[in-house]
Amino acid sequence: MVVGWVLIGGFIVLVLLLLAKDEYYDRQESKRRMELRAEIAWPVVIQTDQGASQGKTVNISASGALLRCQTKFFLNEIITLTIKPPVRPSIEITAEVVRTNIHSNENDSSPQGTAVRFIIISEKDRQFLSFTVFDHLRDKKISKHQIKQLDEV
Repeated sequence: MVVGWVLIGGFIVLVLLLLAKDEYYDRQESKRRMELRAEIAWPVVIQTDQGASQGKTVNISASGALLRCQTKFFLNEIITLTIKPPVRPSIEITAEVVRTNIHSNENDSSPQGTAVRFIIISEKDRQFLSFTVFDHLRDKKISKHQIKQLDEV
């Protein structure tokens, strides 16, 4: 009898922990989406298990980027990015594919859009991206309305 209550209590604790984990990840995701992003085109080398490919960033924030390249990626695929800003050494980032924007059929060779979330990035590189995005938006004198539109993309 006591063992049954212990098992039931353990099950309840497990369910509560899983719910708390989901809530944590939901909050983290909404926090990430609140970060400013800027339309900055930097060269990027994308490394996967199948090899490397070249591309460019379409827009970037301190927590993710939209990439344009010929390679098609799978949802949740883990990739390694080497972003090459013109003003400093390359940035090495491990990222997860969170969205693919494939408009073409298999015979079309047009570049593909892929949204990634940064998983492993040094704090120094994250700060560089954050300051660069801020400076880029400030230099463009983008209004709050335009910033909100960028965040919705």
